[in-house]
Amino acid sequence: MARVTGRLSIFAGTGALVPHVVEAAQAAGYKVQLLALAPREAVAGVKMITADLDNPLGIIWSLNVFRTTHIVMAGGIHLPDKARQGLIRFANGNAAPSEIMADTPVGDAALAALGKVLKKMTGASLMGVHELSPELLAPEGSVAGPVCADPTAALFALQTARAIGALDIGQAAVVSGGRIIAVEDIGGTDALIERVAALRVRELTGTDTVPLVLAKAMQPQQAGFVDLPAIGTQTVANCAAAGITIIAVEAGRSLVLQREALMAAADELGVSVIGLRIDNG
Repeated sequence: MARVTGRLSIFAGTGALVPHVVEAAQAAGYKVQLLALAPREAVAGVKMITADLDNPLGIIWSLNVFRTTHIVMAGGIHLPDKARQGLIRFANGNAAPSEIMADTPVGDAALAALGKVLKKMTGASLMGVHELSPELLAPEGSVAGPVCADPTAALFALQTARAIGALDIGQAAVVSGGRIIAVEDIGGTDALIERVAALRVRELTGTDTVPLVLAKAMQPQQAGFVDLPAIGTQTVANCAAAGITIIAVEAGRSLVLQREALMAAADELGVSVIGLRIDNG
């Protein structure tokens, strides 16, 4: 990427992606500030403020004071219902709940609506993490660990994840063969994996012959600057502990973090990671 002179505000959630994005942005020439949407450690040399979602006008003030030219959202962002409803009202001109259309996005897609409002009110451009770090995008084919022995189940898992994404529920699903075991909800991917682990303890799923597959896919209505599906070493470790032996991600539309460490973990724990393309229509 050619060096730039822009000023980048990063809406920062949880996880290891945020410091990586900061480093990539600084290497590209951006001045950076963090607007923390969740408690996290400070990043050396970078201004960090708490983004109070109950005060969206305060967020806009922070963006304008920094003279923000670009906005990125990075890391896990889990919004409680109160904050989510506040964002929906703000994105709809502070309309009363009764005035908001029934088909207005209320799940993760609400973040996309917020982004469009921020762009309108600040003039800043919206960027995806992959625009700063294209090397994080999942490739097609085997990514890590043993070669996937059951790509058919992996593809079904991705299609399932895409289907729940179309309902604005989540980005992930777990299947066993052609059976849907569990899907991601407001609790996030880690909570999904924990539920699958509990089902295995009860011997309701998971056999030696039919592997469990975790899949993460981009929501079809999702804007590219919002929270692309991502996996990292912790995802691999959590899946291994839960008895999930295959992780399928959408090639070119999801992020693989800490690639070298993830490959080492997948080899050690025997978890296959595969990138597949699915119909984006």
